[in-house]
Amino acid sequence: MNVIPFRPRVAVEPLAFAIGARVDLRIGALASGVVRPRGPPQEAFSFSALARLLRAARMAWRERGAHAPLTLAVASEVQCDLEADLLSEAAIEAGCTRHSLVFQLNERELVSAGVLLAEELRARGWPVALRGDPDCPLPFGARARALYSELVMDAPDGPDPFLALESGDRSPLGRRLLAARAAGLTITAESVATASQARALAIAGFDRGGGPFAEAGLR
Repeated sequence: MNVIPFRPRVAVEPLAFAIGARVDLRIGALASGVVRPRGPPQEAFSFSALARLLRAARMAWRERGAHAPLTLAVASEVQCDLEADLLSEAAIEAGCTRHSLVFQLNERELVSAGVLLAEELRARGWPVALRGDPDCPLPFGARARALYSELVMDAPDGPDPFLALESGDRSPLGRRLLAARAAGLTITAESVATASQARALAIAGFDRGGGPFAEAGLR
């Protein structure tokens, strides 16, 4: 009698990242996907782990039938310690191109440590998105135009439709929207809940949005 040894089934570990959609608020088309690593940032942003994560994210995105660029949300906890070479080489190792991947950096950490990381990523040809801080500490001028391609912001539930007009809102959000548009940046709302909020944000000057509204449009 042949004896077949019992081998316990190894549990499949959950994916080490999540991918959220961002859509064009005016036409609803998929604009990009944002990759958020899970687990301790110090582990996720090592070279080998990041290369594996980005490769897996690319495959998962394609299996979803999506061909829009991906954005890697760099964890604020480790941003000040990262080097552009590590991020760039990990992305290349994963098969990413300058047209298929954007690095999203956090404004508060750029204020603390300086914009060297953004400058060096741009020098290597990678697009950089800025995750805006509520206090809007960085000015938007010629330098911002050279460094960033996109501004990601928390959006109000019921925005003033005149936010992006010269004669409109003069709150920090209104001034930042005006400055970002003048710099030619794509303006993205981090999370949009409903279609009505999406329409209001589009009128107010936002170009893209993520969150429940974006995910619902892809089902």
